[in-house]
Amino acid sequence: MKYLLNLLLVIGVAIVFQGCYSTLIDASWKQDDFQPQNYKKLLVIGMSTNVAARATVEDEMEYYLRLKGINAVSASSVLPPDRNVLSAPQEVKKQKLIEAGFDGVLAISLLEKKEETKYVQGTTTYAPASFYGGYYSSFYTYYPYMYSNVYQPGYYVNSQTVFLNTSLFDVDSGALVWSAQSQTTDPSSLDNFANSYSKSMVTYLLKRKIITPNEEKQ
Repeated sequence: MKYLLNLLLVIGVAIVFQGCYSTLIDASWKQDDFQPQNYKKLLVIGMSTNVAARATVEDEMEYYLRLKGINAVSASSVLPPDRNVLSAPQEVKKQKLIEAGFDGVLAISLLEKKEETKYVQGTTTYAPASFYGGYYSSFYTYYPYMYSNVYQPGYYVNSQTVFLNTSLFDVDSGALVWSAQSQTTDPSSLDNFANSYSKSMVTYLLKRKIITPNEEKQ
């Protein structure tokens, strides 16, 4: 029974730590003369050679933007996988975006992926009792009680933090309008990372009125 209790405690703590992922926007910048933007068509593009990761993040960002009434399009759905079009001269790229109806670009790029090991302190289950009477009244009752206390030894866990840069560009001028750095801690999978990042970033963009919806959504 004691072994089973210890095993359940270990499993429970492991589940908690695996689920503790979150995204924080910790720095941002915008033009001095910035005005809230209402884009008719916003291109969401991930700057990565990892096709699967890029598409997952782009699609998730598109989903949450559209959910809030913003006409966003994932670059994975309109650009070829190799994205050779991006190596074209500036005027050619601009013309292609304008012809496709885009007036804004939301670019996402990986800044850093940091991994570290953390130590989780061990714990002892303790139930206080009266000094007089009970197991404290005799060494012969005190010893077996204290000896059988549940002790959870300390252990090490690996922690990962992913830093992204998200930038908003105007298609017509090519100018950087707004930019922010975010960090996502301990995502349990690529899907969970994309979900946490996209949901947090879209909430931030709307709350700070960086982008305004094309139509009202709840």
